[in-house]
Formats: sequence, structure tokens, C-alpha cells
Amino acid sequence: MKRKTLIVTLVLVYSLAIGCSKENNLLENGLSFSDFENNLTPNMTYDLLVAKFGEPATDIGSGIHIYVYELVDTTEMWIGYTDKILYARHMDRNHQQLHSLI
Repeated sequence: MKRKTLIVTLVLVYSLAIGCSKENNLLENGLSFSDFENNLTPNMTYDLLVAKFGEPATDIGSGIHIYVYELVDTTEMWIGYTDKILYARHMDRNHQQLHSLI
């Protein structure tokens, strides 16, 4: 009986560790377009954005916030925000839009 309890406990701890590491990989390994494509939703608040993707590198907005996230491939994700997400644009180095997510 003790052996079964130990095995179940170890499996639960391992499962929890794997789940946490997947969430943290977004921030530790750098962000990619697919991270935003797979995890960004239109109803995210600023606090949820930061929890999921970290603090933006900068805010280039004037009148609205435009949060800029620098991606590992040297492109950027620009998120227009007031009290909600207005748009999310994947931009190249020349500030040309590559994709629109929202």
C-alpha cells in the first residue's frame, strides 16, 4: 500500500513539474510568433498578457498603448491596447506587417 501511494505521489509531482515547465518555456526560451498565435486571445487583460508573455519590451503608443514584444527571430509583436486588445500585429524589422492575429 505504501509503495502505491509513493508511486502515485511521484507521478503527480512529475506531472505538475511538466505542466509548469511548459508555461515557463514561453519566457525562458524567448518568444516566437507561434507563442502568440497559439496563446493570445482577444479578451486578455494587460495582467494576463504579462502573466503569459512577460512585460513588453516597450510601449510605442501615443493615445493608445502599443505594447511591443521582441521575438527570437528579430521580428516583433505589436499589441494595440486600451481597456482591451484592439489588434495584434506581427511586424518585421522594417515595421511592415507580416500577420494580423486580432
